[in-house]
Amino acid sequence: MKLTYLGTAAAEGWPAAFCNCDGCRAARRLGGRNIRTRSQALVDDALLLDFPCDTWLHALRQGLDFSAVRWLLVTHSHTDHFYPAELVNRGGCYSHGMKSPTLDIFCNEAVRDYFYKAAGHELVPDVEQRLRFHIVRPFECVSAGPYRVTPLPAKHMDTEQALFYLIEREGRSLLYAHDTGRFYPEVYEFLAGRAAPLSAVSLDSTSGRFENGENDGHMGLPDAAAVRLRLLETGAAGPNTRFIANHFSHNGGWLHDEFARNAAPYQIEPAYDGMTVEL
Repeated sequence: MKLTYLGTAAAEGWPAAFCNCDGCRAARRLGGRNIRTRSQALVDDALLLDFPCDTWLHALRQGLDFSAVRWLLVTHSHTDHFYPAELVNRGGCYSHGMKSPTLDIFCNEAVRDYFYKAAGHELVPDVEQRLRFHIVRPFECVSAGPYRVTPLPAKHMDTEQALFYLIEREGRSLLYAHDTGRFYPEVYEFLAGRAAPLSAVSLDSTSGRFENGENDGHMGLPDAAAVRLRLLETGAAGPNTRFIANHFSHNGGWLHDEFARNAAPYQIEPAYDGMTVEL
């Protein structure tokens, strides 16, 4: 499997549009890997993880044909992870010659309902013909073409069951765990029961250098390091598992190189927009 990080920021992006904090000013000045768009990732150019408002920019910047994407996994309905208005553009006069006319969307009920609410009067008939929603629930495995996908419960919000995903194909595995705090005990138990260690783990690091502890819906580096250690202790991860931090906010206090230096002792590397990982 090939994983491409299209965007690596939290809800506001980095630098944030209306912010003049030290971190945002520094990112504007330094550029490069310090410029982060809203979080989204792509597996094998076929399976998309989340659908933020920066989706169009990601396709343009990476030279991607999103009409060829066949499967979309959505973690929850917050707009930096699901921007439903863009999906209306799959219908009507907006899209011709799509390589994959139907997009299968795996999500919770809140995401599906948000799409219909946001689309409103712009929901022309052929849009519905080109979208197929699949409601998924924690620990219930589903198939997305060649991928075995298991939704897992995220510790993130009270208003809906947010999810993160275990994605497996041909002996390789990716745990994409964003917009979640430290995992629930049952998640560790489930992952420990797998036959082989995870190939890669992508962990929420919204809070940067700050620790959130057990009762928060995001993580910082101290929390990601604790999750990594727990995965290693249970056997869910092994010495060859690659750990990557993602979903950064300027409120976390570290630019890319600062995060990399501080995360190195924990064998965690920070993602950046455009980063590609071969699993």
